[in-house]
Amino acid sequence: MSTADRVFVLKRSRFAFAFQLFIFIVLISLLYYLLPWFLWLVSFPLMLIAWVLLLKQPQLKHFEYLDDQLCSLCFSDEMQRIEQRKIRKMIDHQCYIVIYFYDSQCRPCVIWWDQLSILQWKKLRTWVKLA
Repeated sequence: MSTADRVFVLKRSRFAFAFQLFIFIVLISLLYYLLPWFLWLVSFPLMLIAWVLLLKQPQLKHFEYLDDQLCSLCFSDEMQRIEQRKIRKMIDHQCYIVIYFYDSQCRPCVIWWDQLSILQWKKLRTWVKLA
């Protein structure tokens, strides 16, 4: 695998945003029917705040496979620091890939299909199958 095949520059996922919005609407609708109106009025802004906080978390912008189970990650936070992490496992769920790390303090990274070009998405899925 050449160096260019191991570098993945990610853009923001519109599909992930739409999926989260759909789940949010479904949950709010269910709570509307299940809870009294005053509890629903309390839960709605709390869920909205939680969703906004979720959207404000640093997003993965650059992913590079270095060698056996080691990768380099760059996130969209203000510091733009590059981190190296050791990969424990990767799971392909068809429309997204989850990358788990050995460090328990690191959250798993999710890469959605619309964050990469079709060619890069196929390369990443092939790499996941081989790993």
